[in-house]
Amino acid sequence: MNRRKKAVGLLGLLLMTAVLLTGCGQSGAGSENAKDSAQTDAGTNMVEIKKDGIISNTTEEEFDEELYGDEEMLRDFILRNATTYNGQLGEELIAVKKLEVKKGRVTMVIEYGSGEAFSTLHGYPFFYGTVAEAYAQGYDLDVELYEAGTGEAGAASINREQLLEMGSRKIIITQLLPKEYLTIRTGGKILYIRGAECVKSDVAEIGTAEEGSERETAYIVFK
Repeated sequence: MNRRKKAVGLLGLLLMTAVLLTGCGQSGAGSENAKDSAQTDAGTNMVEIKKDGIISNTTEEEFDEELYGDEEMLRDFILRNATTYNGQLGEELIAVKKLEVKKGRVTMVIEYGSGEAFSTLHGYPFFYGTVAEAYAQGYDLDVELYEAGTGEAGAASINREQLLEMGSRKIIITQLLPKEYLTIRTGGKILYIRGAECVKSDVAEIGTAEEGSERETAYIVFK
């Protein structure tokens, strides 16, 4: 799985969003070359579902002062973005827990109170809740999911009707940007999956998509 090649980090996504919002190449810590530079960085992008339902996202990537300025400028930029998006959401659902620059790398931990908040900041759909809640919100559940650990067509699977019978089970539904990658720690045993690889009983990985290919929606059903 090509999970680390030409991946777009969260900083790159925020910088691109800032460029779109401001209509210029500078936004506190960014430049007009932010997109291309961010896509060549290797790093970590992990989501952890906590027991209280909080979605914790840890990212670690190369820190480029020419793009991001110094650590203080970057911190101000990230905090301002969080404040802006919280305003759009109507409540404090995005919290910056850590931002540290060390040995040329930047590590951030941001917590989200809902999948909607995560989607707002990252720029791609991300649902976390129960199967029943996903159905009520109109998510497409007419898919075939494979038993965790198999992931192959023809292996043990469930269809839409069987999935809906699991209404109280938790589910993550997401469709990453083409060059994005994500590791997801669910906090519970993964039961069925599609569009992702189950690497441990409670850990799934979604790799980058091939150039020009259509990004598959990922489904992860877990206890």
